[in-house]
Amino acid sequence: MMGSSWFPACLVASSIAILPPPCGGPSAGSRATLPAVYELTRVIATTHEVSLKGGNRRWFERRLTANVRRALEGLPVASVTRPGWRVLVSFAEPVPFVEAARRLGTVFGLNAIIPVEHLGHDLGGVKEALAARLRGMPARTFALRCQRSDKSFPMTSVEIEREVGGAVKAATGWTVDLSRPDTTVHLLLDQNGFWFWMRSVPGPGGLPSGTGGRGCCLLSGGIDSPVAAWLMMKRGMRLDLVHFHSVPRTDPASLEKVEDLARVLARYQGPCRLAMVPLLSIQEAVVSRCPEEYRVLLYRRFMLRLATALAGRFRSTALVTGESLGQVASQTVENLAAVERVTELPVLRPLIGTDKQDIVDLARRAGTYEISILPHFDCCSYLVPDRPATKARPADLDAAERELDVDELVRQALQDTEIRKLREPAPWDEIPPPPGTEEIGE
Repeated sequence: MMGSSWFPACLVASSIAILPPPCGGPSAGSRATLPAVYELTRVIATTHEVSLKGGNRRWFERRLTANVRRALEGLPVASVTRPGWRVLVSFAEPVPFVEAARRLGTVFGLNAIIPVEHLGHDLGGVKEALAARLRGMPARTFALRCQRSDKSFPMTSVEIEREVGGAVKAATGWTVDLSRPDTTVHLLLDQNGFWFWMRSVPGPGGLPSGTGGRGCCLLSGGIDSPVAAWLMMKRGMRLDLVHFHSVPRTDPASLEKVEDLARVLARYQGPCRLAMVPLLSIQEAVVSRCPEEYRVLLYRRFMLRLATALAGRFRSTALVTGESLGQVASQTVENLAAVERVTELPVLRPLIGTDKQDIVDLARRAGTYEISILPHFDCCSYLVPDRPATKARPADLDAAERELDVDELVRQALQDTEIRKLREPAPWDEIPPPPGTEEIGE
């Protein structure tokens, strides 16, 4: 399996120089030579929170393995195994690393994605292979790090580092620098032998999809709520999605925009349901009969009532919103409390303490940002008051709703709701690979 390159076997030649990625590899000032098309047959993905679980750890691991297989469907996967705290993916034929990393980057529960080469079980062969691969690289200092999970091997990790590091030093002329090396060489020793890599990219972290219960997320066409959904998926929650619209007063194209967002999110958890709920009749009733300053809050109360009813159909036990404290007038502590009084389900707000730039950064990472910024007309912007209430009390909103037939308005909106089953997620090329992937090779 060993080739002439210092990177894993099955690489296509024609070298280019690029900077290393920001995580899991050499220091920022070093350079490495990479093939123009970087392919491989083995990937190791490490786990974090899953490996910390106790008696139910195997259940989490089974979910994680199933999600890895789902994400890699269509690629020539030979096997997916779980040696220790890792997931080992073996391909039957070479696969571009950028494609493997893009897909594994949607599997919550993975901590790092590592292109590896298997160097066998013999330490002498490991030294020869590394010397051949590293000789001629443009570096002056290096560090060698070894992790040993196979405790039956007669040498400790430190002893392996010293012996293999000595061979690397003799072959390359580099000096050892354990603090700020130009290049870091990684070895992993497990029951399958020695694995070698020099750089990795970050996985998405979190917990495997399907381990955190079921929720129902209120999804707008903006930036915030898709990120809220993505973050709850990262905690293992499977979501169905609910969108409120004002068609025909607003552009019907906005519905397709929301469906596009939902299909991107489906890449992270699999198929989901998207409920399209008409809100226009409710808005018109609120505008004609209720105090102007409470309009948006009353709209929000109806949204929670409708989402709660749909959560019952979907067997969800929580609602998820994209609210961030103080971002708009309706999202003060007092208003949030007055609005959520109409549901008995917990309302999860993963963005509540997050500022806008952080939300934008997460949207780019999830792949929803470019869709979210497309022009659209939010249903809440229909007849928004000039001076909205910022400290409403539940009693104030209760009094305003006495002018409405709340039950009938909810019943009619539910009757007119369209539920779309999204079995086909967004194309893979719409999902961004993990940071640094292109710098390893595309």
